[in-house]
Amino acid sequence: MWALALAICAHAQDPSSSTNPSADPAPEAPAVESATPPVALQVWLDALAKAESGNRQFLVHRDRDGQLYYGCLQFQERTFRVYVRKFHLLPQGTSSAETMRRIYDCSFQKQLARLMIRDDPANWKHWRTTVEKRVGMPPAQATAEEPPQ
Repeated sequence: MWALALAICAHAQDPSSSTNPSADPAPEAPAVESATPPVALQVWLDALAKAESGNRQFLVHRDRDGQLYYGCLQFQERTFRVYVRKFHLLPQGTSSAETMRRIYDCSFQKQLARLMIRDDPANWKHWRTTVEKRVGMPPAQATAEEPPQ
């Protein structure tokens, strides 16, 4: 599906497909290249969520270590709070209840995970078992500068 969308986008930017032959051609490569890292990382995050929780945002799981894991990416509460504060994703003074409500928001978790991986590529280790046994490493270009989502 992504390949089709990129092909359509590239075709739309192809100067030979323009009805105005004197129109300035739009540069193809930069548009496609800038879209590649976010798409690749998003695909990886989607696969991670599927492997972690079946992409179920309201899942709570108690692991063998006795810790609770929440949401589609199975964050521990402490990890979630630390990184939400680090990246200033919620306003200062947000209540504990509101923070915990956001732990069940799958798109919010994926945004947080994207920031974590971009900030430090070693942060994939928060999902070590799933990454090593099921989904593989995040895409190498995920750590490159990406436009904000």
